[in-house]
Amino acid sequence: MITHGLKRRTIYSAVITSLILSVSFWIAPVALAEYTPPKKPSAPKETGTNTTRDRTCEANSSARLTALVPFSHVGETISGHPTFTWFVPDRTSRPLQFRLFTRTGQLLYKTDMESQPGIMSVALPANLPPLSIGQSYKWQVVLVCDRNIPSMNVVATAEIQVVQPAESLQTQLAAASTPQQRIDLYAEAGLWYDAIAEARKASETSQNQTPVLELLDSLANSEAEPLKDWSDRLRQIRAIEQQRQLPPPKP
Repeated sequence: MITHGLKRRTIYSAVITSLILSVSFWIAPVALAEYTPPKKPSAPKETGTNTTRDRTCEANSSARLTALVPFSHVGETISGHPTFTWFVPDRTSRPLQFRLFTRTGQLLYKTDMESQPGIMSVALPANLPPLSIGQSYKWQVVLVCDRNIPSMNVVATAEIQVVQPAESLQTQLAAASTPQQRIDLYAEAGLWYDAIAEARKASETSQNQTPVLELLDSLANSEAEPLKDWSDRLRQIRAIEQQRQLPPPKP
């Protein structure tokens, strides 16, 4: 009897412990890395978004065409063929052009596409020469409001700098087994463009924008002190995209 009682108590305790561990694991928050600006970032030559019509083609839109980058400093990448990411507020699809320039204004690449509401990205094609380490570049997205009136176009401008990757980071990236680990490594290393590109890739694969939204929130936090207006705009975009991710209401 004593033996059976001890066995029952042992099994009961094991079950309870397992349930507690399972619940604890389920409610534990995911430890996401915060975006950490580079230790010695470059100051941007241009900051903000140069536009007309309050930065959107639609008069009733409160959001703006926005390059999703830090603007207190130049965002960095270790990729020779980086990905560029921006936000389109307009619900109507319109012609959109992406342009990449040297810092002195020489056009390196442009491509035409149709806009879609929300976050968009384009990667520099692999068949083009890679961007040079140590160099900064300027990029733009141009939203065409009226083909017959070019002055009505809305333009968002940002900069990017290509840097040499640290050997320790390369080792860590090679050992990373999940997209989130790679996002965290890039974010902690101050490589904004690589972090957001990895987050976009993960979001498209999983059909869940959480990696991008968390990264935007982290960037907004880092920009809050130097550029509160920019931080507020990033938070607005995050809220719009969060709402877009919710399932439609039932009829």
